[in-house]
Amino acid sequence: MNTDDEKVNLKAWRQFYEAAGLELDPTKIQQRIAEAEKAIAKRALAVMREGGDGAEREALANAMQTLDDLKRRLSESPNRGTAPEKENTRDTKT
Repeated sequence: MNTDDEKVNLKAWRQFYEAAGLELDPTKIQQRIAEAEKAIAKRALAVMREGGDGAEREALANAMQTLDDLKRRLSESPNRGTAPEKENTRDTKT
């Protein structure tokens, strides 16, 4: 039986996960990933305690794997965690 808190927890991990995946600000992405991982871990623990369904367990595992992949790509990126450089758009007519 789900309580209201458990239902919120179910929605919360997905919201944090989506926020991490959609974050465009490179200075905030690491924080979003950490928040999502924490929410997913909390929900995974609740699901294990409840003996929850396999579909949600699989979704949680897939979300964690996706976040791990995202972190790996960010660590391989030359300008990770920094604001994107502005292009020089100055007109150079002579």
